[in-house]
Parts: sequence; structure tokens; C-alpha cells
Amino acid sequence: MEPSAYFLIGVAAFLVGFTKTSVGGVGILAVLLMALAIPGPASPGVLLPMLIAADIMAVIYYRRACDWRILLRLFPATLVGVALAWWFLANTSGYDFGKLIGWVILAMLAFDLLVSEGLRQLVRGRLLTAVIGALAGGASMIANAAGPIFGIYLLQMRLSKEAFVGTRSWFFLLINLAKLPFAIALGITTEASLTLNLYYLPVILVGAYLGKLLLGYINLKWFKTLIRLAVLTAAARLILG
Repeated sequence: MEPSAYFLIGVAAFLVGFTKTSVGGVGILAVLLMALAIPGPASPGVLLPMLIAADIMAVIYYRRACDWRILLRLFPATLVGVALAWWFLANTSGYDFGKLIGWVILAMLAFDLLVSEGLRQLVRGRLLTAVIGALAGGASMIANAAGPIFGIYLLQMRLSKEAFVGTRSWFFLLINLAKLPFAIALGITTEASLTLNLYYLPVILVGAYLGKLLLGYINLKWFKTLIRLAVLTAAARLILG
């Protein structure tokens, strides 16, 4: 890889740690940076262990603040979404994976923006829960991009701040661990990629520490606007090549 690729991976690792302890939504930018650093289907497999490491840190901090009823309702459909996305990736060839990631991320960004504009009238029925779970699992397996869907779903549950973060942390730890065997079977998480992950573990830790430290100083409105612009730019670059 070129030196610029190692730099992009480092920035992605930092953002993975940062988003788990501070502002949600930054993880999507990490997905895009990883895809730019490592073209092709391998990028989600390289990013996955980094996400697991950051999830473990988040769970350690918020381990007691989790609404397990929500996870038990959502997780079966999420596993179905993961399995279907794995089947798609394993049996489909000839597509541009970078463009696929770009389109998935743009869809998640559009979903986030639409909901932010007031379309929050979601229903808590079983059908919607199943659809949300399956979409989250599929988006997560293909591009590690389930954050917007799951985050919006949690907002409808009216949880406390601690329960929101704790439930989110446990959900992503469990789903990412469930994805690991599929990623290994696809050959996108390998011994070489795990070795690369170890080199960037300190960067993830620094990102998590600074995220917690700087949370109170961040202007959330401006920060999220900048992140969305960066996500849009990076996704367009992947789609347009």
C-alpha cells in the first residue's frame, strides 16, 4: 500500500474510537476512508476488528446501561439481514464494491437527514422492528453502516442517555462479533488484516480518550454538518471513481 493509504487507515481508526465515546455518526466517515485506503471488498473486513475493539471499550464503560428487551426484539431479524448480505457478497461478482459502499453510505446519509428534518413518526410494531433489524444487519455486513438506522430506531424508544449509549454499544458489539465468522468465510478478514489492526489499536485508544475528553466542547450542530459534508464528498468520490 501507498503511504497515503496507511494515513487514511490511521484516521479511520482514530474516528472509530472517537465516535464510540462521543458523537455518533462519525463512524460512517471511517467506513469511507477505509474504502478509499483499501479498494475492493476487503475494506469492511479490515475495519471490522477495529470496530469490535472500540465496542468492547464502550461496553466496559456502559455495561450496566442496556435495555436488553430492545436487543432481544431486534437481534433475530438483524442476524437474518447479516446472513442475506453475506449470501449476496459470496454469490455476486462483477460489481464495483467501492461504488456499492458509496451508495449504501449515501442511502444511510439520506435516511439520517430525512429523519432529522422531522420524519420521526415510527411505529414500534413487530413488522417495523423486523424490517429495521434486517436493514441494519444488511447495511452492517456490506459496509459497517448500520449506525443511522439503529440510532433512529433507538430514539423512538425514549431511553435515558445512559441506556441509549449502553444499548447501542451492546448491539454493535454483538452484531460485529456475529459478523466476524462471515467476514472470515468471505476472506475479507484475514491473519494479515488482523496484524494490521494490532498496529492501529493505540490509535483507536487515543481516539476513544479524546472523544470522551472533548465531548463537552464540541458544537454538535456544526460538527455534524462538517461530518455530513465529508461523508458526502468521500461517498461521491467512491461512486464516481
